[in-house]
Amino acid sequence: MEERLNQAPFAYLVMDQECRIIEVNEEMKKIIGKEEVPEHVHQLLTVASMVYFQTYFLPAITLHKKVTEMSLTIKSQKGPIPVLMNSVERNGFFECALIEMSIRGEYEKELLLAKQKAEKINQESAEAYAKLQTLLSEVEMKQLELEKLNGGLKHLANTDPLTGLKNRRYLEKEMDNLIGRAREGLPLAALVIDIDFFKNVNDTYGHHIGDLVLRELADKLRSEAEAFGIVARLGGEEFIIVLPGFDHLQAKSLAEEIRMRVERDEWAHAAITVSIGLASFSEKDNGITLYSRADKALYASKKGGRNRVTAF
Repeated sequence: MEERLNQAPFAYLVMDQECRIIEVNEEMKKIIGKEEVPEHVHQLLTVASMVYFQTYFLPAITLHKKVTEMSLTIKSQKGPIPVLMNSVERNGFFECALIEMSIRGEYEKELLLAKQKAEKINQESAEAYAKLQTLLSEVEMKQLELEKLNGGLKHLANTDPLTGLKNRRYLEKEMDNLIGRAREGLPLAALVIDIDFFKNVNDTYGHHIGDLVLRELADKLRSEAEAFGIVARLGGEEFIIVLPGFDHLQAKSLAEEIRMRVERDEWAHAAITVSIGLASFSEKDNGITLYSRADKALYASKKGGRNRVTAF
């Protein structure tokens, strides 16, 4: 690896077509906290990020030859680290640049330093009282800025920017709690929803219209199900609805209502249909297996002709 790239102030890794890690730079090693690098990118990621990576990264980079600002969480010796990843395909390899999301940490450091400085001035001299008041005012402003920033970062971290629905990061945080409640007896179901032949929409009308269709579908899903559970975008044209308190029959009934509404509603830009896979919680399930069974049911819906609900 070229020395400048090896010493670059951002993490860099190269993968082959099977997502095996070929090489990394020094910054990547620093992020994971060890010299020995895993053989496969899945070993670097948390469970939710691995699922997201599997379902979104390969289709996206195959179609567009690049992936921009993909939010992932990397496992390291210091704990989970959120990063933004940009990737391109070049000469049969995937070249990836990763940057830590550290804005919040910088504000917290700045606030801590301001407080320490205020305490030092107070201890050194009573004559510095006026300066101390000014500094405390600045600290208060920083606190307000930090609160505002925290609120904004939390919203951004939990929200899909295109549709305004919840994203995978939010779903990952909530899923453990929902699975725990399900083990205590609360019913739980998951619907995985995919737009039928969405590529045709993009090819016929363009990606801008495709984005508008995704937003319109998100609004319909929100109005149908947000009152009952979590409505989130998994990536691309795939969505998920997690329904705590819904048994199998209730979830299937809601899934059919959603499917029929999508089929019969008027659409502002391009009419679509959806295929839906449904899985209900069983004692052997965790968040990954529940999603996996719903995803298999979705595949069965598509294989069976699309515009239908399949329940496992």
